[in-house]
Amino acid sequence: MEWVRFAKEAVIPEGSARIKFFGGSPIMVLRSGGKLYAYIALCSHKYYVLCERSVKDDKIVCPGHGEIFIASTGEPTQGKARSGLVRLDLEVRDGYVYVKLPSRDIVESIASESLVEGQA
Repeated sequence: MEWVRFAKEAVIPEGSARIKFFGGSPIMVLRSGGKLYAYIALCSHKYYVLCERSVKDDKIVCPGHGEIFIASTGEPTQGKARSGLVRLDLEVRDGYVYVKLPSRDIVESIASESLVEGQA
């Protein structure tokens, strides 16, 4: 897995998120409680891509069906999501946020899990 430069740290203020695509995978970096967190920006319920406006009151809200995840852990608190968001390693170096990209297998497993019988 490779580290990529995501963005300048300063462009992610408190209570906001940025999303970029790397190799077809949507990656979200958000700031909540003064800390930065990185996730694969895919809801574990039905594979909806989370958006930059998804972060509100230290929560991540899926625009698809309203699933709610805790911003600092990615764990679901409301809705039909049965698993949390996949958290990624993150580092800040020289004013830039770097994220360790997930393997393609991890991204594909999220899609597969979201299509199981009863959730598709």
